[in-house]
Amino acid sequence: MTPAARRTTLFLLTVIYGFGFIDRIVIALVAQDIKADFGISDFQIGLLGGTAFAVVNTVAALPLARLAERYPRKWIASVSLLIASVFAGLFGFATSFFHMVLARLGMAAGGAGTEAPPHSMISDMYGPEKRASAMSLFMLGVPVAAFVGSMVGGTVAAAYGWRATFYVIGGMGLLVSFISMMLLREPGRGKIDGAAKPDNGTAPGIQTVFGVMVGDRCMRHILLGVSIISLGAFGMNTFLPSFFTRNYGLDIGEAGTLFGLLTGVASAVGTIAGGYGSEWLARRDPRWLVAVPGLGAIVGAPIFIAGLMQDSLPLAFSLMLLGSLFFYTAMGPAIAALHGLLDSRSRATGSAIFLLIMHLTGQGLGPPIAGFVSDLVSAWVYTGNDFGVACAGSAGQVPGSACASAAATGIRYAIACFGAFYIWSGLHMLWAARWRQ
Repeated sequence: MTPAARRTTLFLLTVIYGFGFIDRIVIALVAQDIKADFGISDFQIGLLGGTAFAVVNTVAALPLARLAERYPRKWIASVSLLIASVFAGLFGFATSFFHMVLARLGMAAGGAGTEAPPHSMISDMYGPEKRASAMSLFMLGVPVAAFVGSMVGGTVAAAYGWRATFYVIGGMGLLVSFISMMLLREPGRGKIDGAAKPDNGTAPGIQTVFGVMVGDRCMRHILLGVSIISLGAFGMNTFLPSFFTRNYGLDIGEAGTLFGLLTGVASAVGTIAGGYGSEWLARRDPRWLVAVPGLGAIVGAPIFIAGLMQDSLPLAFSLMLLGSLFFYTAMGPAIAALHGLLDSRSRATGSAIFLLIMHLTGQGLGPPIAGFVSDLVSAWVYTGNDFGVACAGSAGQVPGSACASAAATGIRYAIACFGAFYIWSGLHMLWAARWRQ
């Protein structure tokens, strides 16, 4: 594969990943409007944004990864995005909570093929010395999705309602999937690693790959660390737009702008810095490949939490932005470390196992638990009786009311609790560095 073809393929894979992720951003952005329309709780928003998606996404990821070990990965990634985009558009037509859950299941099944197959392709395009930076560039799909989803989604939702936002992102995803079908190139398997003989097409079984991963002490701690990071990230990000609207009185467009800067710009800078920085330091000592993400998580958590507690929006946002820069250093180096331990016919399966563990713990548990904590704290500080009944739907959004005050406090402390998970995850990454060869 020529350098130009490699760059084009990496760019398209990044865009595919971004549009496979963008629905998660948009649901967080319009959560307040969905709550008002359907009269549901923060816990139900957490189920919708997390558990309903994560279970199907992780179940579908493994069989799609096994297909990717045997068949052209470019088609699996492109068609997966097409399916996810169709269901994103259908989400906008939902007339009940049940309908929304069904659409989320479809998005989850499609989105399952936009991560592990591209991971495998990238590892066959870039050798070990460039893999961390390449994976970090691929991971820019998340901040790009966050920025586009927040800016476009916030603007469209403010002008035309939350349903129109899903029509727009569904249409954009369909366009990207069709372009990818035409332009993506399939790299040769194992050639970049200098295999002594051509790939024989034999893929190890899932149990074999899993055994390799959990049998390595470094990889065990990487899996634990990234799973806990995911728990904190999904728990926080699902409710960050609501945090801004409840605590600072911002409308959906303004909250979307701040959310886009936090999860878009900050994560882009942090992802690139983590990838290139850990790669550069790892040339001197390979342990830096996972030590950099660990230090980033431990340093970033208290800064971010301090921001959550500020009454001044400029000060709060500045501290949260700084903390986020440290948070987003982990994923590229972690995946690069994973793929450095696996052969070319195991990488898609290894990524699927990695993502299964990460998404089940992070997206499956993070949003509903964060929503539950928010509801619990809100009910505890509410000065009236029966917060869940008195403050359901739009009643909980009246500015200056006891309901609004309680909801603002609840979501602030729920997000702070999940920010603390980053410290725990950072310790596991540092333990992983101890065993890194």
